[in-house]
Amino acid sequence: MTHEELQTKQEHMWQALSGEQSMTLTLAVEMLLRCHLSPCQILTKTMTALEGSQQDS
Repeated sequence: MTHEELQTKQEHMWQALSGEQSMTLTLAVEMLLRCHLSPCQILTKTMTALEGSQQDS
């Protein structure tokens, strides 16, 4: 896979994810900007929430 193909695939993935999970991603970004938790803790919690929502579908 070329660099351009990988970049295009990642862009499509983020567009789909942001469309389906915009609220979860918005909350994660707000927490990263304002919260006193470590970024690792915030991203781990976000990943868990996204995985849980995919299992519910």
